[in-house]
Amino acid sequence: MRNIFKRAAAWINPIYGTIRFASAGTYTAAKATKLSTVYRCVNLLSDSIASLPLNPYTYDGNWKKINYTDGKYNILNVEPNPYMSAFMFKKFIVVHLLMRGNAYVFIDRDVRGKVLGLYLLNPDLVVVNLSGNTITYSYNGSAVYDRSQIIHVINYSNDYVNGISTLQYAADSLGIAYSSESHAANFWNSGGNMAGVLAPKPGAKMSSTQAKDAKQAVIEQLSADLGGKSNSIIVLGDGLEYQPISVNPKDSQLLESRMFNVNEICRFFGVPPTMAFSDSSKFSTAEQQSLDFLNNALTPLIEKLESEFFRKLYMPNEWDVSELKFDAENIMRLDAVSRADYYTKIYQVGGITSNEIREKTNAPFPVTGGNRAFIQVNLQPLDNLISEQTQPVTTP
Repeated sequence: MRNIFKRAAAWINPIYGTIRFASAGTYTAAKATKLSTVYRCVNLLSDSIASLPLNPYTYDGNWKKINYTDGKYNILNVEPNPYMSAFMFKKFIVVHLLMRGNAYVFIDRDVRGKVLGLYLLNPDLVVVNLSGNTITYSYNGSAVYDRSQIIHVINYSNDYVNGISTLQYAADSLGIAYSSESHAANFWNSGGNMAGVLAPKPGAKMSSTQAKDAKQAVIEQLSADLGGKSNSIIVLGDGLEYQPISVNPKDSQLLESRMFNVNEICRFFGVPPTMAFSDSSKFSTAEQQSLDFLNNALTPLIEKLESEFFRKLYMPNEWDVSELKFDAENIMRLDAVSRADYYTKIYQVGGITSNEIREKTNAPFPVTGGNRAFIQVNLQPLDNLISEQTQPVTTP
């Protein structure tokens, strides 16, 4: 039987090309990231995912615990490869996913199948080959890997194999937004002056030289690049008048369009507009906003990453005794009163111990007996009240 963990003969360093994020097809991405809303949405989603620990669990009987022994924990949360930290690794997976439509990760294993490292591939250099039920991945035109060696996270797809970036779906909205920003930049670069025509008055005559000189004088006064200043005084000469021809920002609803663009772009990325610093907000508290962001924006990404990483990092015979989960507790940052209420309620049902609470609140040391779980005994069954017991109540 062929060893599926053996490197291909034409193996090359998978890190090649990933440091230079800008390669083929960056024209749209380069223009899109100049839009503040796109930049914010991509950074918010990628940084949020990167800040979450990705914990490998092993089942011990009917309980699960984090597995620190097989090396996966350090690879996923400390250093996946010598070139980057775990934070940057997870961040760029999401960046590739949103901006390129696909995220590819090469799994480096030894001959026994143990994971030695994870390497992020440049999606512009990967070609997916589908032949029947067999999928292989060509990288940089030479190295070929089978499906067990590549973690492939897809943004959205029409053929279930090749992903489509969010930028492609949002191309029309991004084009309008980019045009609005360009219009605003051109308007303010000209000192707030509008384009126009130098027209001769009725009956006035002038040579072509005089017309060119008058045109150049207006350009120099109105153009910031040529040293012009806003509200400059322009002497047109006898027989000329200046007639504006462009639509002013108020009539073109420039400000309204820019505000609309924020909401429109946020719809494509699934980010609440308030998280992109929009003025509109439907939540009264920060906790409600964080919960909405977690449920509607992050949870689909989290499930997608967990599913693909789990099925590729673990062998089929490990699926029943292993689990891979993001710890999303960092997203729900509560205020002091809400945290105290939360810990009190789960402590009273035995869901957490005193020392676990002390650990989460960064207390300096554990307390004796703090590892025991307790439950409240205030509630009693109506048909078996303690006050009506004829025998002493004993505890085990």
